[in-house]
Amino acid sequence: MRVIEFFSKNAILIFILIVVLFGIREKKNIFSLFLNGVIEGEKMVIELFPTLLALIVAVGMLNSSGVIEIISKIISPILNFFNINEALAPLILLRPISGSTTTAIATSLMSKYGPDSDIGLIASCIMGATETTIYVASIYSSKVKIKDIKEVIIIGLLADFVGVVISVISYNIGIIG
Repeated sequence: MRVIEFFSKNAILIFILIVVLFGIREKKNIFSLFLNGVIEGEKMVIELFPTLLALIVAVGMLNSSGVIEIISKIISPILNFFNINEALAPLILLRPISGSTTTAIATSLMSKYGPDSDIGLIASCIMGATETTIYVASIYSSKVKIKDIKEVIIIGLLADFVGVVISVISYNIGIIG
């Protein structure tokens, strides 16, 4: 157990040492390669910034306007059909769009209901079983200049839906909890 703890605490340092040693062995100019990577990363950030900004603004508008609460009330019969607590609705609705927002929502749910409660356990499972589909598809497609991502979004959202349903089923049959 101590070996695993050592590696987990020192993983970044170990990775850097491996890269440096491999670079020295291959007789590469490590610092020059590092600087080129920084320059390429900066270009990528500049290219992706408009997409990121649009997603951040959209999530902020959805939260501030109360649209999420309205949609949560509208879909509550569907959630009840699948035996999903309505408190999880904002998490389920925003998970495909924003990871940081849903992390805050999950943290709030766990603070309110407890991490070992029904809602806390299901929220944790949903966070692990789903993806920020719209966010990831937007970022990747803007980077590689793909315009038509309709099929990717549909498949990703379907996978997110399956992740949510399986999370609830897993809790209800006792796999988690």
